[in-house]
Amino acid sequence: MKNKDKSDLELRKSLSKYWPSGRNFHSSSINFIKRYQNKIIVIKYGGYALTKNSLMKSFSKNIALLNRVGINIIVVHGGGPQIEAELKKRKIKDREYQGLRVTTDAILKIVKSILSKKLNKLISQELNKFGRIAKRLNGENLKIIEAKIALNGNIGYVGEPTKLNKKAINEIIKKNKVPIIAPIGYTRNGTCLNINADTVAAFIAENLKAERLLLLTDVEGVLNNNKKLIPELDRKKAFEYIKKGTIKSGMIPKIRACFNTLRNGAKGVALIDGRKQNAVLMELLTKQGAGTLIKK
Repeated sequence: MKNKDKSDLELRKSLSKYWPSGRNFHSSSINFIKRYQNKIIVIKYGGYALTKNSLMKSFSKNIALLNRVGINIIVVHGGGPQIEAELKKRKIKDREYQGLRVTTDAILKIVKSILSKKLNKLISQELNKFGRIAKRLNGENLKIIEAKIALNGNIGYVGEPTKLNKKAINEIIKKNKVPIIAPIGYTRNGTCLNINADTVAAFIAENLKAERLLLLTDVEGVLNNNKKLIPELDRKKAFEYIKKGTIKSGMIPKIRACFNTLRNGAKGVALIDGRKQNAVLMELLTKQGAGTLIKK
């Protein structure tokens, strides 16, 4: 991959332009940037961070900065709140099983409309305000993820990723573009499947041996029974929390995805608070981080 190393002066200029509020971190951030230059960072983006304009702008600016300083970013987006709002509007009832949305044919049509068409386009447009750097991969223009039907079809059109078009993604990265990926997969015979966005992000991070995987959440990170942040979490403790019900609902697939990713090739995983401005930069470019670090 083409070397994108830049001088300290160039890095400072980029930090000042794209992250003026983080000036107290700029000096130390340069070392973090150099650590990640030419490496792959996979970011799952969704939840509340995708519903508020100020947070969307902040996120896009964060990604633009990381791209500008030579870090290879891949964005996988969800769309849970938007899908739920549309289902409610149409009076379609849905349910979850182990944190996954049971997906009927009617729900799949809504999922595709929200993810592939509306949000994938919106995220790309926001990022392109900082330069034409986004490349839409909405599951229709280029099929990136091959998948199989999960749980023998007992939860409908829900998929489990099995194969990644690594060549296509790497070619986009080589052009200094940011892939914006919708979590839509297809079976070998062409059946469209809804895949959990955390699972897709983790799968991509594994297959591309990403330096880091960041999962943006609607909470500070992983919380204990007293709703206090757990700064670091290992596998043993995590599954104790799941058994006790401390970790539940949509956090379960996130945690499972994190440990699968660490086991299969990614070098670091963190769950960070997507409700905070500049959460991505705080996690990657400062010592204090912005959530829960997941450890083997």
